[in-house]
Amino acid sequence: MDVLRGDRLMPRRRSQGGWSAVPWWAWGVAALAGVGGLWRAVAVWPVWTGALLAAVAAGLALRPGRAVVRRWVGRSVLPGAPLRYSLAHLDALAPREFELAVCSLLRRDGLSAEHVGRAGDKGADVLVVDRSRRRVVVQCKRLRPDRRVGDQDVQRINGTYRHDHGAQFAVIVTTGGFTTAARASGPRYGIHLVDRNALERWADQGEPLYQILRVLDPVARRSRWLSRS
Repeated sequence: MDVLRGDRLMPRRRSQGGWSAVPWWAWGVAALAGVGGLWRAVAVWPVWTGALLAAVAAGLALRPGRAVVRRWVGRSVLPGAPLRYSLAHLDALAPREFELAVCSLLRRDGLSAEHVGRAGDKGADVLVVDRSRRRVVVQCKRLRPDRRVGDQDVQRINGTYRHDHGAQFAVIVTTGGFTTAARASGPRYGIHLVDRNALERWADQGEPLYQILRVLDPVARRSRWLSRS
């Protein structure tokens, strides 16, 4: 994931300590030592070692054991600061930098996002695969706050996002707004529109994009239900 600092896009580190700070070779040495110790224990006390391993496996299979494992795994990576972009910061970006910022925000939401914007991209600046395995085309329009994305832009992406990219729907994100005609035709063609106000909720206030757009994500909802059970 990337973070914008000043006018440059900088790589954002996913973890900042905890168990993830231990080098891989140290984990390897510890694993070998553990296997060696277990082997010796089995050779000397086969019955007691077998009973202990069975008890540990049974404990981890129960709900309290799973909760302990989740807490331990959760401590293994310390979360970084939440990714936030102010509107003033986004306004100062070049078009390509804005595309990269949008890609980072999509990744913050837990979506698989790839920046593909270039000449001949047929309307796709970012390609997304969400948790329900749906493909989504995202087009980024870095405009002045008083500028509007017109209906011709909506028509253009409508002609490409399904046939050229195999996407289920498309999203247009802008630092400006949308004309009345664009707002009327976008939903009709399966194109979600993210204007300046929605962008602020997403980029600066941290609200997930799918929540703002009211896009259902069955897999994410099922995951939340299982975590509560």
